[in-house]
Amino acid sequence: MGQADLFDDGLPVLPYAGTSGHSGTDTSKERAINQDIKGMTAALERKVITWLELQRGRGVIWRELSDMLELHHGTVSGVLSILHKTGYISRLKDKRNGCKIYVLPNYVNGRAVEYQKPKIKCCPHCGGNL
Repeated sequence: MGQADLFDDGLPVLPYAGTSGHSGTDTSKERAINQDIKGMTAALERKVITWLELQRGRGVIWRELSDMLELHHGTVSGVLSILHKTGYISRLKDKRNGCKIYVLPNYVNGRAVEYQKPKIKCCPHCGGNL
């Protein structure tokens, strides 16, 4: 049983053919599946949501989150994109230090938000383009 099984908050979010996403290489796919199964993806998603709750209406930009979690830009951007894509968090049109600000939906407070552009749909079984 992974760490994610201990919680009933809908995490991890796995919107890419049942995974948190990968670059398409075998090693990247294996890494993603391993992290998803072992609860690492859910733990990171919870950390991001917790940090956003602490920041309230101020929100966070990827750089702040990267510094706080000591993670690479790609990892932080990936988790922010997934949580944004699935509605767990909102991205404001406002910027701080040249970066978009992410907040929990209940802290949008009437500010303009951005939605992700629709992507090419993928097969839920194999992940291929439909």
